[in-house]
Amino acid sequence: MSDDDPRAALATLTARVAALEAERAAGNLAHRYAAALDRPDPEVLARLFVADGVLDTSRGTYRGRDEIAAFFRRAAALDDSEKRHFVCAPEVRASSAEIAELDCYFGFTGRGENRSMLGWGTYSAACRVESGTASFERLTIRVHVGTDLEAGWPRDVSAPIRTGG
Repeated sequence: MSDDDPRAALATLTARVAALEAERAAGNLAHRYAAALDRPDPEVLARLFVADGVLDTSRGTYRGRDEIAAFFRRAAALDDSEKRHFVCAPEVRASSAEIAELDCYFGFTGRGENRSMLGWGTYSAACRVESGTASFERLTIRVHVGTDLEAGWPRDVSAPIRTGG
């Protein structure tokens, strides 16, 4: 691109703005997902995915909105505690105005009958952006810790201490 070519400069800026808007939409999707988990409403959660979206968890891989909604219904039946989810500063990279990758940490707190809990982990997602709104093409959830406050989260003293990246 040359400074003497205003059309090329405009095209470049237009593409950059579109990519930034895709990044913003993907970041907003992470927050919409956390809010939907707090309700929780399996159908609302499933609609955050494209029709043939994929959810990958330690409990299995689920394809399409029907399987994804069924997963969230089963998860709610196993644990009816009231939870709040928090998304921590998503790193979002748009490859175009329509595609963005998202990685972030999450945390959650919960309260059930006679117990309080907390946990954290990571989300990694491929997002499709249409008309300014992002949906998950694929969401991978990795829970690192999920515990109640009585059990806590002691470090396994037999495991080596990891340092650095």
